Amino acid sequence: MPEESTPSSPSTSVSIARQPIFDENRRLWGYELFCVGEESLAGPDLERETTAISVAASAYMGLQQILKQGQKIMLNFDEMGILDDMPYALPPVHAAVQVDERVFLRPDMPGMLERLKSNGYLIAVRGFSGDPQFDGLYGLADIIAVPVIGRQRAEVATLLASVHDVDARLLARQVDDAAGFAMCREVGVTLFEGAFFKQPDTITVHKMTSSAASRLKLLQRIEQRDPDIDALAETIQSDAAISFRLLTYLNSAAFGFSQKIKSIHHAIRLLGWSKLKNWLRVVLLNDMSESAAAPDLLQLSAQRGKFLELVSRRHDFWGFDPESLHLLGLFSLLDTMLGTPMDEIVTFLPIEDKLKDALRRDANNEYLPLVQLAQCLEENRWEDADGMMQRLNLNRGKVTAAFKDAVEWADQLTSMQAG
Repeated sequence: MPEESTPSSPSTSVSIARQPIFDENRRLWGYELFCVGEESLAGPDLERETTAISVAASAYMGLQQILKQGQKIMLNFDEMGILDDMPYALPPVHAAVQVDERVFLRPDMPGMLERLKSNGYLIAVRGFSGDPQFDGLYGLADIIAVPVIGRQRAEVATLLASVHDVDARLLARQVDDAAGFAMCREVGVTLFEGAFFKQPDTITVHKMTSSAASRLKLLQRIEQRDPDIDALAETIQSDAAISFRLLTYLNSAAFGFSQKIKSIHHAIRLLGWSKLKNWLRVVLLNDMSESAAAPDLLQLSAQRGKFLELVSRRHDFWGFDPESLHLLGLFSLLDTMLGTPMDEIVTFLPIEDKLKDALRRDANNEYLPLVQLAQCLEENRWEDADGMMQRLNLNRGKVTAAFKDAVEWADQLTSMQAG
């Protein structure tokens, strides 16, 4: 079970975070990877180089799981990374090498990119100006990625028509909601990245199922401040599915216990209730989710919860309760996961009214800016995040380290849960 680590030193280490990329049917296509560390705020060139080095060195623990599931990974490379053959540390067929247009102007670059493509790598172009001097690059491209935020349907259609002059798929970036997704899909976009998958689909909103309601009631019980451990153990053990998964998980090689764990009581005594509770939270949310993007929403919820907790711990002058903020982050995507209005969900949640208001996105809520900061970081919008940190009087180094640690913690937790 992952523990909270000591604050990382952002100047000496990085972690790799990911943004999911979906196809036109909202099926997961792959992930764009980016680094988390002080380098993230130091400029795009350093960020690209650091990400490539970290992934190539297998620092990203989720990489093998992504590849095993047959999904793609997309990374940014600068000209030095290409010339140093860094993409070849990644598996062909599954990897997309993403470059800015200006990289193509270097004399050696066309040949290097042609060689990568011939060896099975996808070539992705970051941005699309339509400038004729980049026609050679467009001809090589498998993917052209462009931001669509603020663009109208006619603009996206015109852009797509230009891209269709070359044989490449258009990846729409910064697709923020279901309406944007629908608009882009209608004009022929086939890959999508952005916050849209975190938003509830108003078309499929429905009443909460009895199964989800029972899981939320179990969440209420495990969040009690002074729980009756014996009663909780009996409640958990009465749920065959949860008990089977928990005992299988604890008896796996990942733990290496010398004795076989035979009951929930035994598990609680051996691990301790606080450690077991983290796992149970994720399992219960996973069981409730009805979204096609459930695995990514689950990981994001766990990551967001830990990030809010760590930010509050490392800025104690705010006076916020870290455990309460952990629950706020953990529950912040439940409306999307359940396809149920948040107004209905919060009636089941074991949190104070101010936190419920934050989940409802009350504009005047004091906790909401921290949720918005988390979203900026998740979407690799570092300039927006930097501005929010200044307005909130948060220490940039502490926030960056908290996000890095949260990424690692959630990756471990959800990987173990999946295993």
